[in-house]
Amino acid sequence: MKLTVVVSTALVVLCGMFGNYLRYNTRMPDKLPSFEEIPYTANGYLGEERRFSKLSYEVLKADTTTLRFYQAPDGTQIRLFVAYFSTQKYGSQIHSPKHCLPGGGWKIESLHTFSLSLLGGVNKQINRAVIRQRENKQLMFYWFETRGGTIRNEFGLKWDLMKNSLFLRPTDAAFIRLTVPIEQRSIEQTTAEAEDFLRIFYPRLERALPFHN
Repeated sequence: MKLTVVVSTALVVLCGMFGNYLRYNTRMPDKLPSFEEIPYTANGYLGEERRFSKLSYEVLKADTTTLRFYQAPDGTQIRLFVAYFSTQKYGSQIHSPKHCLPGGGWKIESLHTFSLSLLGGVNKQINRAVIRQRENKQLMFYWFETRGGTIRNEFGLKWDLMKNSLFLRPTDAAFIRLTVPIEQRSIEQTTAEAEDFLRIFYPRLERALPFHN
């Protein structure tokens, strides 16, 4: 009995020491994203940089972001938002759209896993949501990127954070969101337009992030 108590106590102390070590010994990434790699013009799309309110960035706590408004050749406005976090620990975790959207007055009408087909036969499992704010109805793609690859949900993001922390790797991550107004088109037509946009711009977005370089 005494041996069991000693071993249990030692394990608790060691786990506590290791947890404390992880807390104060975070390995930081070597560099930040280079969002200038993402073009403003390509294949008839024309974009410009915009900004949210100052309060939005204070709540978000991201290290760097880009918010692009693109106009498609058919006049549709497509919004690309990328937020990069150099660490996900202790107050700088990524906010989930499931919590942020309702807080901003948006209703999530549907949310499903979607297989995004990119050039070169690459498929990514991401989220496709239909959101509404009064008469404003939009289709939204969103997902997370880390050094472990593409992550669809918040549970996967936490697991990725834990693995990288245990192996003393950088815990940086990016949140990627694309929104397209649905207007008079079907959800399938709007989805196809969002996919077309990402087939063009995702390779440059991937190059802009520090995970695959």
